Amino acid sequence: MYSEKFKNLILYILESDHYEDGGIKKLNKILYFIDFYFYREHEKFISDVQYAKAGMGPIVDNYKIIFQELCDNGILEKDSLIGVVLHRPLIKADIKKFSSEEIDHIHHILERYGRLSSMELESISHEQQPWILTEKNGDIIDPDLALLIANENGEEVEVKNKAIEKELIALADKV
Repeated sequence: MYSEKFKNLILYILESDHYEDGGIKKLNKILYFIDFYFYREHEKFISDVQYAKAGMGPIVDNYKIIFQELCDNGILEKDSLIGVVLHRPLIKADIKKFSSEEIDHIHHILERYGRLSSMELESISHEQQPWILTEKNGDIIDPDLALLIANENGEEVEVKNKAIEKELIALADKV
């Protein structure tokens, strides 16, 4: 259920000096920020997963199954500490799976968000259009909604694809 690129993205995050582990909730948010902020600029994800709306913010769709597979395949080790599910890498990330642009982006997101708590990340994600405009928990979040996330300067990103822009405006008008 997971690709080599997604597996190596998780390993890369868990190995990073900028990532302070906060459990599966935090890891889901970091993955979301990496993919949706990259999509905002390049109209594609780094990974090939889908994200769903959940009460705690965006999550990797079927993350429990995917992470269990990663553990079963000897890639991650699962550890539970007082209700917090942590994962430890058992192998090293293969960074050759990523372009230099992707590595720079991942590193930037980890520097910016890697030391924040899962609650802080949840709060940030709840203020963003992808989570707000997705109707109910369990629904897949449309990646095009990433185009509505303001950049670091608080400016809206220009949507280059006019068909997507019209779709986003119509969706926003429904809310």
